[in-house]
Amino acid sequence: MNPEGELGDVGALHVQAEDPDEAEAHARALRERGYTIVVGGHTQEQVARLRAALTELYTRHGSPTPYDPSGRSIAADVQLAPTGFVLTRLLALCPELADEILAPRVIAAARALLGPDVRLELTGAVLCDRRRPFFSWHNHIGGIDVEDYRARGDFPRFTASQRVIVVHYLDDIDADSGELRALPRRLSEPTEPPHDPMLESWPGQEQLHFPAGSTLILEQCTWHAVMPVRRPGLRMFIGAYLTSPDAPPTQSVDDSLRSFDGGGPLLRSLLPR
Repeated sequence: MNPEGELGDVGALHVQAEDPDEAEAHARALRERGYTIVVGGHTQEQVARLRAALTELYTRHGSPTPYDPSGRSIAADVQLAPTGFVLTRLLALCPELADEILAPRVIAAARALLGPDVRLELTGAVLCDRRRPFFSWHNHIGGIDVEDYRARGDFPRFTASQRVIVVHYLDDIDADSGELRALPRRLSEPTEPPHDPMLESWPGQEQLHFPAGSTLILEQCTWHAVMPVRRPGLRMFIGAYLTSPDAPPTQSVDDSLRSFDGGGPLLRSLLPR
């Protein structure tokens, strides 16, 4: 595989939409490489609607600098953090977006990996710009409890996947717009950081470029980092954790999901019961 990881040069990871075995191919990539990319899961019209909704929320909260290294809450479910301008419990904030957050092809890929009874654990969104520096290497073990795992330095081993993070990008991702870097890994491999997380480059990394409307699916143990944005304007993504029934109970819970009654049958099939 080309280490630059640009679209068109990483054919094995960019599974074609017309592939009848697309979902299983994505699941295999997640088991064998720790990530996969669903290209074109959202149309450009959907991308525009989602960008408009997030921009409205950002403007409503005063268009603050979308970065705070210390982290602070500015409203219910709205934070300024090292990640950027962060919206948590996105479905509660924007119930009208329920059927646009997760593409059917993304849900199919998650079910192929985690089983048919996948559950939605958390939804959110992040906006940032070129004022956010390099975002160091990290993974998402524990999902909604990830900060607890990080504080304990807890790096469990897995023989089966329990969780993925799905990240729907509303921008073209390239060297100017906050390039993603991921370190491929097999599911059963150690989960500890193999190198200093503050280094911008790791041996064996793959640099990920893909168009707006694509969804990056990361197995929870996969180490990844984000380079700074170099162009003007806001970079946006919508994210969610999807979990297997075998994932242990979490300490934190997005209780808004249990009472959520919007969306269509596909979205509702993911809600915790």
